[in-house]
Amino acid sequence: MAAAFIGWADSPFQFEVGMASLGFSAVAFTAAFRSFDLRLAAILGSSLFLLGAAAGHVYQMVTERNFAPGNAGIIFYMDIIVPLVGFVLLGLQRRYGRPLPRLI
Repeated sequence: MAAAFIGWADSPFQFEVGMASLGFSAVAFTAAFRSFDLRLAAILGSSLFLLGAAAGHVYQMVTERNFAPGNAGIIFYMDIIVPLVGFVLLGLQRRYGRPLPRLI
């Protein structure tokens, strides 16, 4: 379904991307209760993935004229917005936040 939304054919690579997303989310949930450095690593890793995906969407728009909703729509914008929001929130937490109590 996701591949069709982007305008691509189905591929076994979709499973690999899904597993990468699962890994990023596991790190993010762990980082929520750990150090600033782990939060930075969680945001940095997922941001590089998302910004790389955004670059891929731009490439597809320019070279293949792929303006499918999943390539040139909300997915593309979120690939840029989510990393920006992540770094802004991390910066605000660094500047104003108190450390969270260790729950684990």
